[in-house]
Amino acid sequence: MTKQRIWYVEDPQNLEGTCCRCRMCELMCSFHHQQVGNPYRSRIRVVSLGKGVDIPVTCLNCEDAPCIHICPTGAMHRPQTDSMVVVDGDVCIGCGMCVEACPVGAVVVDAEEGTAFKCDLCGGEPQCVKYCPAGVLKLGESVQFSQHRRRGYARLLQGAPDSEGETVK
Repeated sequence: MTKQRIWYVEDPQNLEGTCCRCRMCELMCSFHHQQVGNPYRSRIRVVSLGKGVDIPVTCLNCEDAPCIHICPTGAMHRPQTDSMVVVDGDVCIGCGMCVEACPVGAVVVDAEEGTAFKCDLCGGEPQCVKYCPAGVLKLGESVQFSQHRRRGYARLLQGAPDSEGETVK
């Protein structure tokens, strides 16, 4: 299994390439997993930074995942060395230690079920990516997004002024 994750890919030079604050990703995620349109039961969260800036945040499937190391029951685990972190709801005791250990706040304990949950990529077809109207959520591997960022940076430099204040063309 390749190590894929959901990426927030914005283009600051294009207003249509930023989160439009609709929260459709949260609604579709919670509907897909719990059959309710409740953002508090979503595996992706849109964080508002004020001044019209919202950023979707989801699990990074950290290489050395702190949630796995701290879980007292082994509910948080990686089935294969190169796979994503998963939660075994039958083993989870809802202690919340994984929530505290997560560096990005992507793990949540469901108040209704009493167990932890996090992004599971919807079995390979993430609903947040599928229904994002701004198209800023993407599924892919690190190398793909590294290439995307290099291209974006090069485009930015193309229009940046040089050391004498002239625009580079």
